[in-house]
Amino acid sequence: MNWIDSVTTSLLSKDLDGLWARQRAISDNIANFETPGYRAKTVSFEDQLRDQIASGDGGTHKTIENIQNIQPVTTVAQDETYRADGNGVDLEQQNIELARTQLNYNYSLTELSDAFSRLKTAISGT
Repeated sequence: MNWIDSVTTSLLSKDLDGLWARQRAISDNIANFETPGYRAKTVSFEDQLRDQIASGDGGTHKTIENIQNIQPVTTVAQDETYRADGNGVDLEQQNIELARTQLNYNYSLTELSDAFSRLKTAISGT
């Protein structure tokens, strides 16, 4: 652990990683909207982050390590089909999820930037 690491920056960094993975999965889903038999992918990571913060075990250093070890989980829907050709992509839902993910990504990026800005102000005193 170095002096820049904190629970906040670790959470935001891991959130950005998870949102990036989700955006890639959604892009794959949209790109394969017309592919027969394609099954939609989803990415989850928020519950893992939430559980890690709720547990609060072992103090800050251990919490930061546990947060940094969390990996986004990508799953493929097995039984959802929206068309006769077996495609499992709901294009409208994917576009909504893409917009939501982009907004969340921009928010988290702004928060991380603000955290480093506060750190810079604390170091420089201005």
